[in-house]
Amino acid sequence: MPVIHVETFKSDDDKKEHLAAEITKLFCDNMKLRPEQVHVVFDEYEPNNWATGGKLWSRI
Repeated sequence: MPVIHVETFKSDDDKKEHLAAEITKLFCDNMKLRPEQVHVVFDEYEPNNWATGGKLWSRI
């Protein structure tokens, strides 16, 4: 029973559902699992809580 964590900026439910479906399909195809065995967890962040190269994304 894999649990896949996706860390990302906040997004709408349609995009997350599409991504969850694609991730689930990929795991099922490659690991011979059933969709109900795959869990996808979204950890969402505001751009001011994420920095790359020392710069907050809210200021890029």
